[in-house]
Amino acid sequence: MNYTFDSIAGYEREKTELKNLCEIFSNRKKYEEKGGRLPKGIIFYGRAGTGKTLFAKVLANECGLKIKKVDLGDATRESSICRQLKRAFSSARKSKVPTMIFFDELDKLLPNDDEEYYTDRSKSILAQLLTLIDGMDSTANIVFVATCNSYGSLPETLVRPGRIDKKISIERPTYTSRVEIINMYISRSSCRFGMKAEEMARMCSGFSCAALETLINESVLHSDDNNFASEELIRAVFSEIKNEDISRKGSQVEDVVYACRNIGLLSVARELNHGEYVLSLEEDTVCNDYYNKLIAEIDDDYEDDYDGDDEMDECEEEMNNSSVFCRADLMDAITVIYGGYAAEEIILNKTYDNLYYQLRITDCLMQRMLEMGMLGVDIQYREARARDIPYSPDHIDQINEIMDKITSECYCRAKELVLKNKQLIKSLIPHLLERRTIDKKDCEALIEDISNKVKA
Repeated sequence: MNYTFDSIAGYEREKTELKNLCEIFSNRKKYEEKGGRLPKGIIFYGRAGTGKTLFAKVLANECGLKIKKVDLGDATRESSICRQLKRAFSSARKSKVPTMIFFDELDKLLPNDDEEYYTDRSKSILAQLLTLIDGMDSTANIVFVATCNSYGSLPETLVRPGRIDKKISIERPTYTSRVEIINMYISRSSCRFGMKAEEMARMCSGFSCAALETLINESVLHSDDNNFASEELIRAVFSEIKNEDISRKGSQVEDVVYACRNIGLLSVARELNHGEYVLSLEEDTVCNDYYNKLIAEIDDDYEDDYDGDDEMDECEEEMNNSSVFCRADLMDAITVIYGGYAAEEIILNKTYDNLYYQLRITDCLMQRMLEMGMLGVDIQYREARARDIPYSPDHIDQINEIMDKITSECYCRAKELVLKNKQLIKSLIPHLLERRTIDKKDCEALIEDISNKVKA
C-alpha cells in the first residue's frame, strides 16, 4: 500500500510539519549546499492509536526511503535487541538507497528521564542506541525514526538536539479532524449512516483515530441487510468503545503525571471558585464544574461531562442560563489551566506533553477576548475582517505584546497558588492514584485531614 498525505485525514498542522520534513529530505542537496545539516533523528509521539506509525510510513513513502524496521516482537534479551539495532544501522550504511531505521514504541524499552533504570536491559539498549546514532554520518542517506506514547519518559541524553532533532506531537484528533477521519472511513464503506459525521465527531470527543475507525467498522459489520447503520446502532457501538478504550488504565508514570496536573488545576480552581467539582485522572477537565462549562462554551472541542444533577449551586445555575462572560472570567480560566503546568513544573520538576491540549485552550480563551473587544476596542482582532482588510504590523505587534503580558500574569498568579498549596498537592497524589476519582465531599474531607496534619 502506498502511504501518501491523503492517507492522513485531518491533522492539518501536523501534516504541514511532515510536509516540511519531506521537502528537506527530498531536496537534501539543496539544503546541504546551504550548509544545513539534515535531521539525524525524528520522533512522533502521542497517545496510543493516534496514527504515529502512519505518519512515519507517509514520511518514508513521500521521501522514497526504504524502511529498515527494528522488530522487537520476538526479542526477549537485550543482546538480541542490540544485535538487531547494529544490523539495521550497518545495513542502512551499506545501502545505496536512502533508508529509514524505524523503531516503534521506543519508550517501552528505554529507562525514564531520571535514569532510574528499571532493568540493566534498558540501560544496555540505550547505550547501544546512543552509540549508533552518534556514529551516523550527516551526509549519509540514513534517518532514525521512532514512535513513542510517552515522550516525557524518554531520557534527555537521547532526545537532545544533535541526536533527535525533530519531535512531532500527534495528539488525539480535534473535532475538525474527527469529522474528516469519520468521513474518510465512511467513504470506504458502502453503508449509509443514520448520523452525520459532524454529530458522531461531537459525540466522540477524546476518541483516538483507532477508536474512530473501530466505531465505523463495527457499525458497518452490524448494519442491516439494506446496508444501513442506524443511529441506535452507532450509539450502542460508541458506548461499548468508550467504556473499553477511553477509560483504559494508563501506566503508573502516566498516572502520576496526570494526577499532579489535575490536582494542580483543582488547587487553583478552588482558590478562584468554590463551586462543585470532581477530582479525577480524566484528560478533558479542569476539575471544576464552573470552568469546565465556561471552556466548553468557548471551545467546541472541549468535553463537558457534567451530568445535570437537579441540585446546582449558584455558579452552575448562572452558567446554564447565560453564555456571557467578562474578561475576569476568562483570565481566571486561563489561570486555572496554568495551574496544571505550574504543578508539574514545581512538584515533578519538569513539564510533560500531556499539557498540549490544555495549553491550546488558553489560545481559544485569549482569542475570544480579542474578538469580543475585552482587551480594548483599539486592539480588537477578527479573522473574518483580517481576510478582507489585513491589520497593520504595528497592530499585530501590540496584540502579541498584550497576549504575552496576559500569559505572564496568569502563569505567575497560578504559580503563586500552586506554591501555596504545594504540600496539599503532593499529599493528594497518592489518594488520587489509588481511587482515580474523588467527589467534592470526600476530597474536601481529605484536604481538611491533610491540613490538620500539616498544622500539627
